[in-house]
Amino acid sequence: MNLMRLLLALFIMAMLSFSASAATENATTGPYVVSFDLNSSSKYSIQSGMPVKEDIRTAYPLLISINNSTEVQITIFEYNDLVDSTPDLWQTINSQGLARLGLKNITLAAEMVIDGMPAYGLSGKDDVNKTLYSAYYWLDSNDCECGPVSVGKTNIVITSTLPLDVTGNLLDTMHVSKAMAASQGPVTFAPPKA
Repeated sequence: MNLMRLLLALFIMAMLSFSASAATENATTGPYVVSFDLNSSSKYSIQSGMPVKEDIRTAYPLLISINNSTEVQITIFEYNDLVDSTPDLWQTINSQGLARLGLKNITLAAEMVIDGMPAYGLSGKDDVNKTLYSAYYWLDSNDCECGPVSVGKTNIVITSTLPLDVTGNLLDTMHVSKAMAASQGPVTFAPPKA
């Protein structure tokens, strides 16, 4: 009888730990909050990297590591000014970038939606036949009145070496929002005492 109780207790603990590990995560990088659910029983850690400021943009990285190995990198690129966010242009640029990294058999998944926004994905294989998945979308892309292009300021790039199903869970549940600046409240002025 005690063995049955012990097995039942172990089963309940296992189910609770599984459901706890499949919860929505919220992480902050710079002024952005990123939420997602890997829906995986693997234990992982999340680390926000230091912002990288360049002349035209700032990059805010977020790393997800499993077994002390970085498996996912989410980078939010915030441009200083509006830039061309036309998907065809960026698909070409990013697929060429993966080829320069030495990836082979690069495949495009064009009609994706991430975080409610149009997106696309690329995948390729490295020299040891490991697949790298990458996905790209603009948080604020809009059609431009200046011609048949889109413009935006906030580009999200996700790279993953996790299995396709776990990467899919991440992309299906991912949401990025910019945190609101804390209100300073009203400013009061007190005249000096005479």
